[in-house]
Amino acid sequence: MVNYGQKRRSGSVFWKVAVVLVTVQLTIGVLAVGFTAWYARDQQVSLASEAMTARLDAVSEEIERRSAPSDVSVEKFSDDLKLDLGYRFPDPLFILDLEGNVIESIQPATDAFPARFIDSTVVSVLPDILDLENTFFEIVVDVTDVHVPGGFASAPLLDSGGFPVGVLVIQPVRQSIALELSDTDEAFKRSIRLVAVLSIIIALLLGAFFTWWLVRPLRSIAATVSRIGEGDYALRLVVKGQDEFASLSQAINHMTEKVQGSIDSLKESDRIRRELVANVGHDLRTPLAAIEAHLEESERFRAENRTSDSDEAVRSARRQSRVLGGLINDLFELSRLESTVPILQLEPVPIGELISDALSSVASKAKSQSISMQSTVDPAIPIFYADGPRLLRLITNLLSNAVRYADPGGKVAVSAHIEGARILIAVSNDGEGIAPEDLDRVFDRYYRGSHARTRMDGSDQEGTGLGLAISKAIAQAHGGSLRVASGLDTGTVFTLELPVGGALVDA
Repeated sequence: MVNYGQKRRSGSVFWKVAVVLVTVQLTIGVLAVGFTAWYARDQQVSLASEAMTARLDAVSEEIERRSAPSDVSVEKFSDDLKLDLGYRFPDPLFILDLEGNVIESIQPATDAFPARFIDSTVVSVLPDILDLENTFFEIVVDVTDVHVPGGFASAPLLDSGGFPVGVLVIQPVRQSIALELSDTDEAFKRSIRLVAVLSIIIALLLGAFFTWWLVRPLRSIAATVSRIGEGDYALRLVVKGQDEFASLSQAINHMTEKVQGSIDSLKESDRIRRELVANVGHDLRTPLAAIEAHLEESERFRAENRTSDSDEAVRSARRQSRVLGGLINDLFELSRLESTVPILQLEPVPIGELISDALSSVASKAKSQSISMQSTVDPAIPIFYADGPRLLRLITNLLSNAVRYADPGGKVAVSAHIEGARILIAVSNDGEGIAPEDLDRVFDRYYRGSHARTRMDGSDQEGTGLGLAISKAIAQAHGGSLRVASGLDTGTVFTLELPVGGALVDA
């Protein structure tokens, strides 16, 4: 037997649920933040471009202010100004004249920006400024690769009269835009880290909750099933609600009931089998012993030349052999009737004639005991399709038992009528009745109650003890039933119910 507790601890569902939930939470969180950043990227770049435009405007004004006392001259840049311009942008900066010639080239100061924003391998490609519209009158920020790879930004340089004297160009602008977006990117990374931590915490909490809410009922069911598997078939699961757990509990309870019923049936079958073997052995042994004794007497009488006594002993042996043959035939008949598909020879059977024939077969025995016979048959009962000889045997068995157990000078009655879709045939007497403790077992094989008179006096054939068991099997084979109602000193009534029309099994 597997130790359930050890198995549960070694293969807990909690961590499986937790891992799944952590993965799902992380995936959802990352996707949510990622999609948000992706959808907002254009807006972020637009805001970065506007910030770049404002910075260029400020730098161009500073150049105009510091380049010359009276007027702007692109050829008169002081060393201080050029040094200051290296601290403004992480991308190379160029000063061009009106013909597009480079007057000054300023590289970004390496100590002014984080190392990740300085790309010393970049090769600048200046756009054709003269071919670009409004280059000398407006600030341009192009973050695409339409004109030059890496984009560019430009701002016009004006003299005191407002006329252009040159152009300030930054190419590429990739690092400058990245610097503008660095705070946003850092916020995105912080969001990812925060989402990861919260996802793990929430997943662990949800894992604990789902373990308690979902796994606990499963563990309870598993523990109960384990106890049922050990043989405690009286145990039942508590059914709560109408969910899948309730359905599973109901199915297990139903299965347990069927298993318990099968076990009880097997126990009862084993008890009946042992009782049957004991009774059959007893009833076979008695006539066989009698036959052997009569034959031994016949041999002894014949040796003494007592021919008449020898012949009488042989006749007695023959009577016992008939008893033995009847018992064997009854056992064979019962086994055929209780088979999966009883073999019936169906034919039209008038119920009235069937009852009349059965009454005739017991009339002499009833007359010998001064028992009156009464019969009431509803003429509206239709022709019944049945196995005539077997149905006749059933009714004859009931009448024979009624006569046997009736009080001398008493009464036996038989009636037949229709009630709904059933034909009811009742056989009753006013005899001593059946004790309550015997009533539930009168149809068992070989069962004889404490008040049963199972042996007849004189030369009549002894009963085999299978008559009522055979009668019930015949009724069930025809799709009907046989029941009994009785009490001590109140008489007994056997009621046969048959479906109108005939047997429910194929011939």
